[in-house]
Amino acid sequence: MNRIIITRFWPFALILLIICIVYVNSIFNVSAQKGAQCQLIHTNKCQVELNGVQFSGRFLQNAEVEEELSVELVYPSQYDLQQSYVQGVNMYMGQTALMNTRVATIDNKTISENLLFLGACSERDMRWQLVLLFVNSATGDEKRVFFNFETHY
Repeated sequence: MNRIIITRFWPFALILLIICIVYVNSIFNVSAQKGAQCQLIHTNKCQVELNGVQFSGRFLQNAEVEEELSVELVYPSQYDLQQSYVQGVNMYMGQTALMNTRVATIDNKTISENLLFLGACSERDMRWQLVLLFVNSATGDEKRVFFNFETHY
C-alpha cells in the first residue's frame, strides 16, 4: 500500500520541491539587489535616502517615448555613478544606457545631467525603471537606486 502511494505521488513531491527551490532562489536574488526605490509617476522629481545618504533625480521635461529625455541626478560627491540604465518593467525592452552630458560639483554634491531615449512598443502605457549604481571609491560602499516612472501615448 505504501509503495503505491509513493509511486503515485512522487511526481507531485518533485514538482513541489522544484517550486520551493525556485522560490528560495528568487528571494536571494532580490536581496542581492537591495536598494531604494522612488516613484516618478506623478511628479518629475523624487528623492531617496540610503543609510543617511541622499540621492535625487528629476526629469527636465515630461517623460515620453521616442523623445530625447534629460535626467538630472544629484548625489554626494564622494560617490561615483558606476552603472546607469533604463529598462522596461511591464514589457522587456532591453536596457538603454544613460549618456552623461554635464557634471558639476556644488557644496559636496554632484549634479549630473544625463540623456536617455525610450523606445516605443505595442503597449500604450509603459512602466519603466531607471537603475543606478553609485560607488564610494574610498570605502567601497555601494548604493543602488531605482527610479520608477511611466509613459503614455
